Amino acid sequence: MCKLKLLVLPALLCALMAGCNSQIPRLREWADQGIGRPVAEQERLDSEPQSYGSRVGWKSKTYDLPNGNWVYVSPDRKDCEVHFEVDKGGIIVGYQLVGEGCRYQ
Repeated sequence: MCKLKLLVLPALLCALMAGCNSQIPRLREWADQGIGRPVAEQERLDSEPQSYGSRVGWKSKTYDLPNGNWVYVSPDRKDCEVHFEVDKGGIIVGYQLVGEGCRYQ
């Protein structure tokens, strides 16, 4: 009986850990969720004290696109930024991952 418990416990722990890991979305999945949402929501998240941007002293970056839209740059991690394309109404319509740190995300 004790041997059975010793075998079940590690299997149970592995299953629980795998379940916890699957709750964290990959970067592309996370960025996909921003499409169709106001860019102001992302700006607010980036300004929160616990955000990566706040921790590294990130300064807000934007730039204009030839199609009349603009880009809001959101830092994700070292050497990885999410460039959100924003329409004239302030809605995120797309994104691009930029930087070597995004490579395996």
